[in-house]
Amino acid sequence: MDIYHHFQTQGLTASRRHFSAAWLGRAENYLCLRGDRGPSADAMIELFQTLVREGRLMLAMRVGWAVLWLPEEARR
Repeated sequence: MDIYHHFQTQGLTASRRHFSAAWLGRAENYLCLRGDRGPSADAMIELFQTLVREGRLMLAMRVGWAVLWLPEEARR
């Protein structure tokens, strides 16, 4: 399960547009433009840092794990 779908099943986002803007701090069309690559490593690291600052440590851990296992094409 990718990070977007994890946030969606947790009820933290209702759309890719919302996830891109509210959680990743990117343009609303960011995930659409990234396609199958998913969020970049930079976006995931920023998301991790935001979650830690907010005290959402379990969710941050999930994002951190996803960062460690990002496919090569998502690292760009």
